[in-house]
Amino acid sequence: MKTVTIDRTFGSGGRVVAARLAEMTGVPFFDNDIILKAAENFGVDVGLLKNNDEHYVGSLIYNLSMFGADGDYESSPVYRTYFAVSETVRRLRDEHDGGIFLGRCADVILRDEGPIVRAFIYSSSMEKRIARTLEQEDVSVGKAETFIQNKDKQRRNYYQFFTDNKWGAPVNYDILLNTATVDYDECARIISQLAGA
Repeated sequence: MKTVTIDRTFGSGGRVVAARLAEMTGVPFFDNDIILKAAENFGVDVGLLKNNDEHYVGSLIYNLSMFGADGDYESSPVYRTYFAVSETVRRLRDEHDGGIFLGRCADVILRDEGPIVRAFIYSSSMEKRIARTLEQEDVSVGKAETFIQNKDKQRRNYYQFFTDNKWGAPVNYDILLNTATVDYDECARIISQLAGA
């Protein structure tokens, strides 16, 4: 089976699709464990990695504070996180001869590492996204939509900052699936077929 990367909007169920794809195919699925492996491999504090994992890095003021006004990128928390995560993604792919990778710019990191299927999972129903978010997060009904929009903004800006690609743009993916109209299992089956499983 080809390596699969899945990007997703918040509350779309992209993680569920990835987990079900892993169950269907027996292929390893990597999400938060990438952070733990990155900390282990590179001696970077887990808390630092979690704080900078797929987080907003877009404004000039933020970049100056994170990267330092002197431009010492390599010592900045954002750079160290991205470096540790990207190298860990490559190592995991090599160790397992593939895998299912959720987010973290894996589609770009692994683009030259053999056959790959790049999927983007979204939901056109804000109601469904809110319902899922309320199940998963400690957020009130009145603040759920803003919470979702902020999470999407963080993911979009992180992805675009490190890849120079537009997050969610059809040209950057092999398939886009809408969980408002296609259920999680069917999404997983479609991706599985594309990946040759």
